[in-house]
Amino acid sequence: MSARIGFLSGRLVGLWPWVALLLVLVPAVWHVVDFPEDIDEEFPKVVRPTFCRRPPPAYRLAEPGDTIDRVAIYLAAGAVVLAAIGWGRSRTLGRGSGLWPTALLLALAAAWHAATPGPTFDGWHGLGWRAIGDPSAPIGVRLTLAAAAIGVTVLVAGSIGWQRERLGEYLAWGRARGVLGLLGASLVLVLLRQVEIPGVEPAGYWPRWAYLAGVLALDLALIRALPPWPAGWAARGALAAGGALAWFTLVVGGIALTWYHRPIARLRAVVPGRIFISAMPTYRGLAIAHQRHRFKTIINLFPENTPLRSPHYPDELRFAREHGIRYVLTPHTALQSDAFLDLTLALAQDPNAWPILVHCHGCVDRSPAWMGIYRFVVEGRPLEEVMREIEQHRGYRPKASVTLLYNRVLPPRAPQRYAQDPTAQRLKRCAEGTVDPFYAQYRKELEAARREARSSITGPRSLDTCAAASDTPRDK
Repeated sequence: MSARIGFLSGRLVGLWPWVALLLVLVPAVWHVVDFPEDIDEEFPKVVRPTFCRRPPPAYRLAEPGDTIDRVAIYLAAGAVVLAAIGWGRSRTLGRGSGLWPTALLLALAAAWHAATPGPTFDGWHGLGWRAIGDPSAPIGVRLTLAAAAIGVTVLVAGSIGWQRERLGEYLAWGRARGVLGLLGASLVLVLLRQVEIPGVEPAGYWPRWAYLAGVLALDLALIRALPPWPAGWAARGALAAGGALAWFTLVVGGIALTWYHRPIARLRAVVPGRIFISAMPTYRGLAIAHQRHRFKTIINLFPENTPLRSPHYPDELRFAREHGIRYVLTPHTALQSDAFLDLTLALAQDPNAWPILVHCHGCVDRSPAWMGIYRFVVEGRPLEEVMREIEQHRGYRPKASVTLLYNRVLPPRAPQRYAQDPTAQRLKRCAEGTVDPFYAQYRKELEAARREARSSITGPRSLDTCAAASDTPRDK
């Protein structure tokens, strides 16, 4: 009886890597079934429906370089370190190199793939393996990547060929240790990363999860295959510390390479080659993005002349001056908001202003909302499609203030289509019972400007403001 219990417990212990792989499915499934239903505390009475087929956070996770790809970098860096330790320990113990060089090369290739996410949102070719076949990539980049791919393939084949007489022994040992099955699962899952499932949303979501699980399976296989660690605690500690330092270095390098693919946070094309949106750029990030897109106009949707100004604002202004880029900053007054919005939409249709970078601070509220206005007013897209795109980009339902904004600014700019669009009518119903605070702010500023104009004979700025502003905003 005790022998049987020991056998079963041994079998259960041997299954732990597969349990770890199955646990990856828990967050993957959770994010495609858990629809957020929280209330916007700023406007709690505004109903915020979901327009996407799947929960918006799943679309954000599916983005190149987001959380799934970041975790894949961590795991791939771990595979590189494990393979290097295995190779070193195998040689130290007098077992030769075995297949550890092969494992190290494959882990390095996996790490490069994880750190070069694609496709990029701004149309840049990227530095991933797929750029080899991208005609938009410079020939030097394509040749370098092709040479690297060929080199890895030749070295892997050579490493296996060098050990061909012992392959049968390695296969039998791997099967007995449960390594072979994990390597097979890793191969299948990594290959699934290269295949998109037609019609399944979010695009790229399940292939990215497959790749993450494939790299995890490789990690688990390498852990099982590791030779014994040194006997002394000091030697073990030194090896662990060296491995941790190497892992950290690889992760930092991988994240830096990912950042180079998207040097401005949340950067994406609204109209390829013409209009882009992003978060607040740094000087360095803007320099890299400008080298790729040659911006002629930058529109900042955040009122920087307030205490909440971005610390990167002075650098951005300096970059715009140095490169002759027209810089348009949003006013911090409600009186000028209509004119500013009309100006941005006019610039978006002016070939002399292209390419345009439109940004705020985080590219989760103002910039996506502006993109939606452009889609509806200029491109004539249905509002339901607009709301889906915002949800997918934001990774969450739009704030209630976006519903109020659209109810205010869309009717006067596309009255006929707004009246006929069913989603527009739905948004009006969603905001019933909520007063848009913009109107009170508008009236307050207008009255203040009029008082200033009456009390000053030489007040050109106040007089101009009063002359330009009507008693009510444009939509009334």
